[in-house]
Formats: sequence, C-alpha cells, structure tokens
Amino acid sequence: MNNAVLQLQKCLEREADLVQAFIVILDAEAQALTEAGTTDALSHSTEEKNRYADKLAMVADERQMLLAQLGYEENKTGLDAAVNDHSGLNAIYQALLENVQKASDMNAANGRIIDTFLEHNQQALDTLRSLSGAGNLYDASGRTHRGHQGATTSFKAG
Repeated sequence: MNNAVLQLQKCLEREADLVQAFIVILDAEAQALTEAGTTDALSHSTEEKNRYADKLAMVADERQMLLAQLGYEENKTGLDAAVNDHSGLNAIYQALLENVQKASDMNAANGRIIDTFLEHNQQALDTLRSLSGAGNLYDASGRTHRGHQGATTSFKAG
C-alpha cells in the first residue's frame, strides 16, 4: 500500500471514530428528549453535535484532498473507486458507511421527536391565545386585530 493510500486509510479510520463518537452524542440527545427536565443535557448535546460536525467536515476535506492526490474524484464515486482499487480500504469503508447510516437514522429520529414537541407546544400556545381572547393579532389585510377588547368607533372630524 503506497503512502497516499495509507494516509487515506488513516483518514477513513479517523472519520469512522468521529462518526462513532457522534452516535454516542445522538444517543445522549435521544435520552434527553425522552426524559423530562433535561434542557441542559439537550443543550449540551447540541453543542457537542455542532463540534463534531465541524470535525467531520475537516476530515471530509482531508479525505477529498487525498482522493484527488490519488487521481480519484473528490466525492463518493471517487471513494468507491479508490476502495475498489485498493482492497485494504474495504473493511474500514464498510464500517464507516454502516456508522454513517446509523447516525443519519438516529439524527432523523431525534428530529422527528423535536418536531413533535414543537407541534405540541404550538398547539398549546394557540389554545392559550384562544382562551385568553387574543386570537390572531392581525387580520387578513395585515391590520392590527384587537380580539375581544371592545368595539371600535368611528370619529367624524367636524
């Protein structure tokens, strides 16, 4: 295995390790979403996800650079070709693909939970507005709507 291929293998190993750590963060996020009163844990997991997303982007840039050095396209097609040409990359590549799919599925599931919470919170706010008589703040023409605060009167200057 030549030096550039070995560097690509090490890069894929680092990427696989980062994705595995990202999965741990996603699991913590899922727990925070399903347990009451854990806003601090949810905030922490969001910060960690952002930090790892930045690290993953840096490793992806390095991977693309290495693919270019080896004469491959700087995308999945190029990576597939490199793995096909250098069988020593296959095991780490397959592990990486599996972990990326798992992380993607977990992130989507967490997103659905968050969307459900947001929908429920919006419904609760709408109900509270309705019960308080606030209703819509603006009518269809964009004018301020005062709800049930009394009738408006017209004044005639004269």
